[in-house]
Amino acid sequence: MTTRLLLLADTSRSEALGAKLLQGAAQAELAETDVAVAYLSAVPDLSPSMARLRGKIFYRLADRRSWEWWGFQRLLLERIDALRPRLVLVTGILPLAPAVFEAVHRHGGRIVNYLTDDPWNPIHRRRSFLANLSLYDHIFSTKQALRQRLQAAGAQSTGWLPFAYDPDLHRPPAADPDDPQRFGVDVAFVGTGAAERLPWLAALADVPGLRRRIYGNSWSRLVTPGWDLQGAVTGETYARAITGAKVVLGLLRQANGDLSTDRSYEIGAIGGCGLYKDSDEHRALLPDYPDVGFFNTPAQLREHALAILADPNLQANLRDRGAAALRRPEHTYAARLRTILEWERASASAPDFDARTPIRGRP
Repeated sequence: MTTRLLLLADTSRSEALGAKLLQGAAQAELAETDVAVAYLSAVPDLSPSMARLRGKIFYRLADRRSWEWWGFQRLLLERIDALRPRLVLVTGILPLAPAVFEAVHRHGGRIVNYLTDDPWNPIHRRRSFLANLSLYDHIFSTKQALRQRLQAAGAQSTGWLPFAYDPDLHRPPAADPDDPQRFGVDVAFVGTGAAERLPWLAALADVPGLRRRIYGNSWSRLVTPGWDLQGAVTGETYARAITGAKVVLGLLRQANGDLSTDRSYEIGAIGGCGLYKDSDEHRALLPDYPDVGFFNTPAQLREHALAILADPNLQANLRDRGAAALRRPEHTYAARLRTILEWERASASAPDFDARTPIRGRP
């Protein structure tokens, strides 16, 4: 038995990267029988030891690997022997035992990583994952600037593969008369709390009468005067939060080396009026966007946000231009999966294939 794709990714919720890739499998010409899924994480549902204090202590001492990690490796080896996958796709910073790579190669398969974070960021760093870098056949990174460091760390080959959006999740929500009361604000930001984001948010904190709202986790330990803090939003609620705001901020994480994020795609696809941190990737994504839709400094964020808020026609224009630019097949996770599968086909069909050669027509 040979399986086309073994996906090592979180598919437990629709917003997880693995679920979005799996959703795009049909558009990437994969049948259900072509794909198998395996995954482990530190959430208690998948690693019950993490529900106890001693499990959490062990996790910290064991390079952020739960007690269940070792059992998962054994089961994964059994699945690889049974499925003989042509391609194993790992998403993110999931450490694997060297025997997993050996098993994949022994059966003639290839193993790649779709890396959406910086593995050297202290928040994500795991020595065991860094040791894996040289064992992958290819690493697709959402960060162009990271490729050189990955290669210096031993990666055999790398490629840039940016974020995307899921058309089933990221679309305009159905009309609801309660939306203006629940989600109607002037400026919204959706994202996890981080100190580096505070200067951008502070730029609008003292504007009189401005309705400001943050949706996301980990903000309670940070001081955000003037901003209404709400929890994380998903699904239809996320879409309503985006469309309900007159302006949605598209910030980047300097600590993660971002020039664009998943939000960069989702705001426009949903129909939001985005105001984005100026970057080469944002400019390429939104080629017809006016300069007022980008900012480089906190002062410019304030200036441009107030200009957009004062002009309803400009808000509508930005919504329309964002939607036209982002709601395209080439910006979906199905397209990202097709790029990965094209790489596998090219590498399998040519014995002297150079994995570092970019695939034309794909990012």
